[in-house]
Amino acid sequence: MSWSLAPALLNCVYKLANAFRAVLQFSLLTSQLTDLRIFEAALTIRIGHFISVDHLILGTALPRYRRHMGADADVIPFALRSWKQVEKGFSSGDINAAFMDIAQAMYLFDKGLAISMLMFTHRAGSRIIVPKQIRKLADFKGKSVLIPHRLSVQHMLVHRLLSAGKLKIADLEKSKESIQIEPIPYPLMPEMANSNLDGDIAAFICPAPFDYAGGKKNGFRPLLISRDLWKDHPGSVFVVHQDLLKTKGENLALMVRCLLDGARRLDRQIFSPDTDENGIERMSASFLGLSVEQTQQALKASGITYCPKLLVPDMQILKIVLDYMRTNMKVSLTGTNLNGFIKPEFIHTALSEI
Repeated sequence: MSWSLAPALLNCVYKLANAFRAVLQFSLLTSQLTDLRIFEAALTIRIGHFISVDHLILGTALPRYRRHMGADADVIPFALRSWKQVEKGFSSGDINAAFMDIAQAMYLFDKGLAISMLMFTHRAGSRIIVPKQIRKLADFKGKSVLIPHRLSVQHMLVHRLLSAGKLKIADLEKSKESIQIEPIPYPLMPEMANSNLDGDIAAFICPAPFDYAGGKKNGFRPLLISRDLWKDHPGSVFVVHQDLLKTKGENLALMVRCLLDGARRLDRQIFSPDTDENGIERMSASFLGLSVEQTQQALKASGITYCPKLLVPDMQILKIVLDYMRTNMKVSLTGTNLNGFIKPEFIHTALSEI
């Protein structure tokens, strides 16, 4: 090798060493930032939810929780638009708690997602909305019914309704006699109803405020409320990642107390609308994006209840949902193991303090 090339070679080696050092420093920095994000995530309770009456107790509980915690408030709510987003949120770690449908929660738990159910968030509360030309169940033939998710209590209720009417539910293709059940996120249901120019949609089932926005142009109206199909049926539940049970046990206990207090006040408001306890009307309207009058109408018309005693986890009710979906709907919930799924001690303690 020519000695004249030595300085150039050394300079090249020096640049490579600096480049390697920069890559190493960047890798260490990225690792540290990742560790920081994980650490910050561990310090917060990130709750996925919908803007609906099914999840309204969250809107009434958060102000009290934040007042109690002050600067240490650690709950971050995430308003989502579909049950798929809830599932993806858990998978990605964006959320570590959620108000979600009981059927989906049981399914994900059985598939290995480490979540536990602390309480129901309501009972009943959905309405089946139909266009003006639908007068009886037989008018559903050859049309579609919109549900929020295949693994939802609303799907189960629609299935029970159609089966009771001896109507055929389509498997893969819709015929003139069969009824197609289509999973559609709540926020899209009103849009589809309002653009239902060919009259293909026979009905959709959802809670307020989505039922208020739906079908105004085409004369959609409520056919029945979900409690007509199953009185005090379950719907959404409050679930948390099991890591939170270890790291945030006391905070979760406070949150359940606040949720239960909100439920108690909402239940009183429904039965005694003239008494606005601690501004519950205003908080409810703000959460739902409705006026106070619309909120009162929505709560009364929906048949929803927030009776605190009905929010206690009940394994028998969970089994009813499971058995019906497996046996009658042929939904793939076989082998569902619910051991360790429910954690009722939080709400039992909260109820004892009321």
